[in-house]
Order: sequence, then C-alpha cells, then structure tokens
Amino acid sequence: MSTLCNLRASAAVAEATWALLIVPGAIGCDKPETDVVFDNRYPASSAIPLVVYRAQWQAVWVDASIPPGSSSAGQISVPASTNTAYVVLAPGWDPASSSVPASFVVMQSTGGFDLHLDTTLHIPIDDTTFTGNCASGSFLSQAQADFITQFIFPGDFASLRYDAATCTTTRIGDAGSP
Repeated sequence: MSTLCNLRASAAVAEATWALLIVPGAIGCDKPETDVVFDNRYPASSAIPLVVYRAQWQAVWVDASIPPGSSSAGQISVPASTNTAYVVLAPGWDPASSSVPASFVVMQSTGGFDLHLDTTLHIPIDDTTFTGNCASGSFLSQAQADFITQFIFPGDFASLRYDAATCTTTRIGDAGSP
C-alpha cells in the first residue's frame, strides 16, 4: 500500500510542477519595467529657451537634448533609494544644430528622487526642483558646481571652467594665468 501511495504522491508532485511551469507562460507574465524620464518643464515660448543638454540620476545618463516642454525617452533602471539628480542646461541652444552650445548652466536637484520596482520615475526639471540657475536667483556653491563639472559631466567640461556665481563658462586657456 505504501508503494501505491508513493506513486500517487509522485504523480501529484509532477502535475503540480508542470502547472507551475506552464501557467505563468500561459497567463503572460511580464518582466517589471522600471524607468526614469526627465521632464524639461521650462516653457518652450521663452525668449531664451532652456534646453536640457545632459541629465543624470543614479546610474541613468541622458546625452540626448531635451527641448523645453518635452521629455526624454524612458531610461531603463533598477529600483533605488533617494538620490540627487544633475542637469546641464544649454540656454538658447538649438538642438538641431551641429555646434556645441555656447554656454551652460549647471544644476542639481533640491531634493532626492527614489525609484520603486515596476514604476516610472519622472524627474521634473525647472527652477522649483533644481537649484543653480543664476537667471532665476538660484545659485550653487563653487564646490557643488566643481563636483558636477568634474565628476558628473567631466567630458563636457574638460577644457572649460564654470563659475557658479555667474553661471558662465570660459575656456581654460582663455581665463588667463591663475
């Protein structure tokens, strides 16, 4: 009798295993989508449009420009606790142009952003969520600006010096001797 019970138990386990393997595929289990989107909330109608030239949060980098009033494509990410976001604005720059922007504004978020599994984090870029836009009376310290230009976006600022007090960029060779 015990052999018969063992065979029935084995058959039940086999059926349960097959059910576990087949059912998820049959019901269409999806992989969670966890994304980050940068939203340029500066007005498109401004006399000097503020184009987002670069953006970074956690392990997400956006190297494509984001015109005022538009958003980046969703960037795949992983869930993360609260982290600061950084952006480089290119005032008055035309993203369709093949030239490099003539000036930059370096900014960091005033608070952090966190991302949960299977959600989309929207990071709004404007003067209420970011600091460092001198034109709006918001300033970074020089140490903050140096961190952003030297460690977050070093390629864009390799031959440039950024002055946080005036939001101006000069070529290192043009600034004269220190």
